[in-house]
Amino acid sequence: MKRSPIILCLGIIITLICINLIYGAFSVHRFAGFYDENQSVKIVDRNDRMVVLIPNSKGNYALYATSTPERFSELLLKKEDRFFYMHPGINPFSIGELILAKAGIGDRQGASTIEQQLIKLLLGQENERTFANKSVELMSVLPLDLFMGKKKVLLKYCNSVYFGNHIQGVETASQAYFAKPAQKLSDNEILQLLSSLGNPSYNNPLLGNNIGQAIQLGSAMDITATKDGFVSPETAAKNLKNFLDQKDGFELNSYISITSVMTTKTIKVSTDRQLTEKIRTIVMDSEPSLASRDAHNIAVVVMKLPSNEILSLIGSANPAATTFGQQINMLNKPRQVASTIKPFVYAKAFEKGARPDSLIDDVEYRYTTFDGRTLYPKNYDMKYHGRVTAAYALANSINIPAIKTLQFVGLDAFANFLGELGYTDIKKVHDHQLGAALGTIDMTLPELVHFYSIFPNEGMLKPMRLFSDEKMNKLSFPGDEKQVIEPQYTELVTKILSDRYAGIDQFGYVSDLNLPFGSYALKTGTSDDYRDSWVIGYTPDYIVGVWVGNSDNTPTKSLSGQSGAGEVWSRVMQLMHATSYDRHTPFSFKNINREEESATARTLLLDNK
Repeated sequence: MKRSPIILCLGIIITLICINLIYGAFSVHRFAGFYDENQSVKIVDRNDRMVVLIPNSKGNYALYATSTPERFSELLLKKEDRFFYMHPGINPFSIGELILAKAGIGDRQGASTIEQQLIKLLLGQENERTFANKSVELMSVLPLDLFMGKKKVLLKYCNSVYFGNHIQGVETASQAYFAKPAQKLSDNEILQLLSSLGNPSYNNPLLGNNIGQAIQLGSAMDITATKDGFVSPETAAKNLKNFLDQKDGFELNSYISITSVMTTKTIKVSTDRQLTEKIRTIVMDSEPSLASRDAHNIAVVVMKLPSNEILSLIGSANPAATTFGQQINMLNKPRQVASTIKPFVYAKAFEKGARPDSLIDDVEYRYTTFDGRTLYPKNYDMKYHGRVTAAYALANSINIPAIKTLQFVGLDAFANFLGELGYTDIKKVHDHQLGAALGTIDMTLPELVHFYSIFPNEGMLKPMRLFSDEKMNKLSFPGDEKQVIEPQYTELVTKILSDRYAGIDQFGYVSDLNLPFGSYALKTGTSDDYRDSWVIGYTPDYIVGVWVGNSDNTPTKSLSGQSGAGEVWSRVMQLMHATSYDRHTPFSFKNINREEESATARTLLLDNK
């Protein structure tokens, strides 16, 4: 029995439709993957303000919106695809008009629907109009509509369309060129974007011909547009520069590389962008004063307590500058920590039995280095102070007692303590021997700030926190929370460092270190030849660490910790005091009592031969 030709034809048609649907379903899944890959990773701060937008694999900035801007979509469809909600992905009327235009009847320039344009964008073949590419598009448009739906197609198109200057998507273009969300675009601004669709590299809001093209487009679409209502190329260029000038990303770059392990496109960090902008302004305002004393580089770290969340990272005042190593992130550069190491020495001494009232002879002292050299250390003021208490020695940062205190603690015990804190170059501690008490070893500013957190956190060392995602944070800041020293010993150190009267002999009555509020502690540091100026200070609510020096390690002009880093530190601390991060929490000394604080006066190991 012969089959009817009609049945055979129907079978062939059904088979082709099935093949098309199966292929189309596969294509839609593939397109969805391309679409997701093209979205930029967005870094947002603790308040959901964008900090960094990372370019996608094409080098474009693509800030995806979650809904289509209503007015933009309306005018887009009026210009590009009037029958979008009527056709199944291919518009036969537009194709007919295009054929007539080719024959000289009418002026139709193209017949691509939004679906077809989206496929071109996702496949990256907007400029490759080969037969194979067109065939893929034709086989994919029907399933695209069927499996994705009109609303999603329109949203994905709005997020994928290119507007020149590595700007992809309507939301990105709106913020980059006009400094506003896409939902708030005016008709004139929408016309500026729509007029650039045909050739965005040669017609975008940064170029002079854009406004003229937008006026013509408005006239063709019966939209009244006057020249005064458009954003000038100069303003658009300024907005784009501000959009791309993501200074905070400079400091985050060393951490951002791990974002490849994440599937999410929005990553939240603990920093506060608004706070960081204010601190960067303080740093930039301090530059002229410090530069006059041959110091050209500044770094700042602010960390919230007791959670150890990083609130601000400044590694350069102006990363875009090309002078004085401003393009170097000084947060990543280990520097000689100088006297900022002394609180750790005294904490271990207290653990071993010394007390703030323990006596130490500050006299000329000779010690021999591991290579046989004999050294006679000097104090900062080039004087000896006779017999002093440990509290006085620490508060006034006297050198000789610090060396003798390290001798009392023992070099191995101190090196092990630093190792427990997370310091990795333990060999250097042994190499420098008793000189380590003067901070001849080096650390980065974030590292030192992290170690200092044990003092306000009652001897507890907690990992620093930058990423809200635990997995990402572990990759950048490994380690677990642990008690590295008992709280009574860190409280003794804090009590000394928070007593501003105790350090008057070295730091004076009038100083940047004396703030107009209480309950704060600090330690300064000045390295050899005035190469490094440090202040690390804290309240129970936050830590502020500041380093000042030169990226090429050249000396400054006699810039001490007090006169250098102290200038910046003081202003940042006063800024923090005025924010909600300062909860006015007083220091707690609940773990120390009079007996523990003040033992019978005794002299530490005083081998002064």
